[in-house]
Amino acid sequence: MREIPAESKTIESVAQAIDALARGKLLDALAPGASARRGDARFGLWFRGHERASYRLVPSLLRPTPGRAPMDEVSLTRHFRALNPDATPAGTPDFAALVTMQHYLAPTRLLDWTENLLVALFFAVREPHLDDCGEDAAIWILNARRLNYYSSATRRSAELLYASDADVVARAALCRVRNRDEWRDCVARSLQAPDIDGEHYRHARLLGAIGDTPIPVSQIASEAQTVDLRAVPLNTPRGIRPVKLFDDNNWASAERLALQLSMPVAVFPPRANPRIRNQAGTFTLHGGRYVADTSAWAGKTLSPSAIGAPVDLLDIDAALSRTRILKWLRVPCAKRAAMRRELALIGITEAALFPELDYQSRHLAERWTPPRESDSDD
Repeated sequence: MREIPAESKTIESVAQAIDALARGKLLDALAPGASARRGDARFGLWFRGHERASYRLVPSLLRPTPGRAPMDEVSLTRHFRALNPDATPAGTPDFAALVTMQHYLAPTRLLDWTENLLVALFFAVREPHLDDCGEDAAIWILNARRLNYYSSATRRSAELLYASDADVVARAALCRVRNRDEWRDCVARSLQAPDIDGEHYRHARLLGAIGDTPIPVSQIASEAQTVDLRAVPLNTPRGIRPVKLFDDNNWASAERLALQLSMPVAVFPPRANPRIRNQAGTFTLHGGRYVADTSAWAGKTLSPSAIGAPVDLLDIDAALSRTRILKWLRVPCAKRAAMRRELALIGITEAALFPELDYQSRHLAERWTPPRESDSDD
């Protein structure tokens, strides 16, 4: 598992957070390039707040615990949908079902991001009980469009993906399949829906990477591991050899696409509920899966049926030579409370971001509870 790199900057106030983006050189290697077709120079710049700087950019479902088998994603998803048929009716696409599950705190392969820096800062400093925890918080910044340039298995283009894209359909389908044959059949059926975007030849290439391309057993894992994408073992005509994955030569080979399907992609979701709209919510959808035990592949070089382990965002970033997809800002623990008060002054509160009545009630109770004498102004 790759170490978290050093922070780009330390911020001690809301104003400093804004200045870090608006001025200076922080975004020189990170900001999306402007294009009339793909958006302006800030479209695709996403943020995520972590209460602890040691937290990793990995969704809840894909955080294996040493000594324990990974969570059974297929059973979890089927059980959730059986218990909540009104929330995920029959025929609901897999990605839409995952968004609903994420909304109600079920473990999924989605990781929450936002287009709003201050929303990310709120989540980084949200909990008062962590004010004395002794660990700093963090705000991560992602160039989502550039991520997709490197991780998409259907196109080499710095564009955001949407629910109707084949890359999204393929990764979301992992929530209901256990091997590559099931995965291919499931994706092939889903790609027949009338609202799916993309050319047929791209879909065929994607299905070939899923169903007809054995993967090296080195890509199968029971726990998180560092993946060096500058020398990653791939099956080539000359056998399994280390390959620089992001080399432009033959980037669309089935073996490379199979590995890219284990990477996350950035998805702009339908903002179908008030909460995701208030939070300017977006997601990275992560591929891959961990297995309980790798001994079944001992002595083998290739597997036609296994689904490869997830590839971390940090591994992708580390493999790039001139540009970056990630940076992060450190928020000192001692400044958490002050920054929370600054955010409240400009309307970034739990009530503003969570429109549900239970959150509104909690916000009102906090607002109208008299402060302790030690908290009062002098």
